[in-house]
Amino acid sequence: MDQEVAVVLEAAPGFVDRYLDLVEATDGDPGLAATFTELADYVAGLAVEIERRRPVLARCLEGVESVAAGSQDGAEVVAWAFLDSLSPDDRRRIAGWLGPRTRALLDDVDPDPDPDPGPGPDPGS
Repeated sequence: MDQEVAVVLEAAPGFVDRYLDLVEATDGDPGLAATFTELADYVAGLAVEIERRRPVLARCLEGVESVAAGSQDGAEVVAWAFLDSLSPDDRRRIAGWLGPRTRALLDDVDPDPDPDPGPGPDPGS
């Protein structure tokens, strides 16, 4: 096995089964080009999943924002039942997607969030 393939398989264990199918289909030696072509297909499938789930995530967080902005009780539930239940990594991942009231509550729950919250929703979606 090429070192480059070993690196990819270690980094992307979800790709291993597809790689093994490729190995079988090529009688044991798919080569780097075929392996990376199959990897591109695998990654494209992952990207489609992200895009398919973006609208669902956006709607969920819009609902959370609506509850947070609706009343003090709603804000407390969002802060201490929703945001506090997320791991710090998950809070950082969604920070760019949060509305202004939810973001303010996040500061109460996690006063030192990652300064780079990552991408938020696509303005065109």
